Amino acid sequence: MSEEKKVVASEEKNELKRGIQGWQVAFIGLGGVIGSCYFLGMGSCISSMGPGVLIAFLVTGVIVYGTMIAYSELLVNVPRTGSFVAYTSEFLTPTISTGFGWAFWFNWVCYVPSEAIAVSTVLTGLMGTDSSVTYIAIAIGAMAAITLINLCSVDIFAKIESGLAITKVIVIIIFIIAAFGIWVGLWGQSDTYTGFLAGHVNFEGTMSFGEKVFPLGIMAVLVNMTVVLVTFQGTEIVGLAAAESQNPEESVPKACKSVTYRIALLYILPLILVILVYPYQMASDDNPVFSDIMRYYGLGPLGFVFSAVVLVAAFSCANTGFYGTVRCMFGLSIEGLAPKFLSKVTKSGNPRTSVLWTLLFMWVVLVLGLISEVAGFMTSLYTSLLSLSGFTGTLAWVGIILSQMSMRRRLRKTGYDPETCLKARVSKGQSWIPAFAVVAQIICLIMLVFEDPFIFAVACGAIFLPMIGYQIAKKAGKLRDQSEIASTNETPFDELFPPKN
Repeated sequence: MSEEKKVVASEEKNELKRGIQGWQVAFIGLGGVIGSCYFLGMGSCISSMGPGVLIAFLVTGVIVYGTMIAYSELLVNVPRTGSFVAYTSEFLTPTISTGFGWAFWFNWVCYVPSEAIAVSTVLTGLMGTDSSVTYIAIAIGAMAAITLINLCSVDIFAKIESGLAITKVIVIIIFIIAAFGIWVGLWGQSDTYTGFLAGHVNFEGTMSFGEKVFPLGIMAVLVNMTVVLVTFQGTEIVGLAAAESQNPEESVPKACKSVTYRIALLYILPLILVILVYPYQMASDDNPVFSDIMRYYGLGPLGFVFSAVVLVAAFSCANTGFYGTVRCMFGLSIEGLAPKFLSKVTKSGNPRTSVLWTLLFMWVVLVLGLISEVAGFMTSLYTSLLSLSGFTGTLAWVGIILSQMSMRRRLRKTGYDPETCLKARVSKGQSWIPAFAVVAQIICLIMLVFEDPFIFAVACGAIFLPMIGYQIAKKAGKLRDQSEIASTNETPFDELFPPKN
């Protein structure tokens, strides 16, 4: 076979390059989670929920764990590229997969530019300038850097993103040490609190313990749960990275579980310390809460460090989100739910066409966002996108778990016992966790109606309009035949588990 034919054959397989190391998979998952929302959004959550925010984060931690063990079972037993849409299409329906997949893509197409804007906002604040020209130039520069990284091969992306994620983890560990020292009285003092703080900061007074934990009421926690979910969005990207790892059968289960454990350490422990040392009434999303705490206790230099790390966090999260949404669009095309040209890959295994397609819309959103910010038409753009991200991103998790449940039903129907035929399976003792996660997430989505009806309507539009478009194309006979859908080396489910009955 000539070299030209070899290239053509390679392109027809549309395979993503497996250029990600096993250890990098877990850090890429963390990169998608620890964004600017981690540092800015946490303050908003605390101020709107009080100490009860810890309950919200614990519940969300269980949801994340349920999602990850379900995803691990799917990824190992039915290997697929192109994100979770490959599973929702195969185990739910193509119509549902179209809605979930395009909503997920829409979510990151809006969110990635907002992170570029966050980089500009923080950096101009640190520089002490309010120049519109500087603000716009930094935002465009951040987006340009994200663009260049994602036009590179996947192994270069993995090295850069894992490095950024490690930086964020180190800074969070520094905060844990600093905040613990403040709590026990080793260093730092404010005008109100000195020495060992115990539970004096948020738990003093004659109110009952329940009133101290939920000073704003339990309803405040339920209504604001979507914002908490936003801070955890991105964990599903570990699955996208695992699909391109060099040893997915080994790295996927390990990465999925380790990401959950690390999130517990990097989210729950810092949050407990924040509640122990900082009055919840003073928290806000104007500045990183970690930075405000350091300044409150006279540790200004550390406060500067925690402000600066928001730049790394925003850039890293945007970078990982770009990676995730491109793979989602690639997956939609692979499944025949998006235009065929979007499933093309380069000789180096990069889905370049999907990258450029997604870039086009991200730059449009960035330009419109900058115009809105500078002109003052949309001052709440960042906050609105957080709620939108919480809704559409949560749908990805719901789709993952429902796909895993559907796969198990199909196995039983064809004569298999999931407890014996599956590798890296969800154990019997943990089978309730994915089910709980689905119910809890659906409740959170419904509660968004009370928080922001407009954002709820926009999010629903991002889901149902693609579904309607798919049905119209189906009835008009415009859908691609299976023979036209991009070919891969993926083995169909019925061949992996041929019917025994």
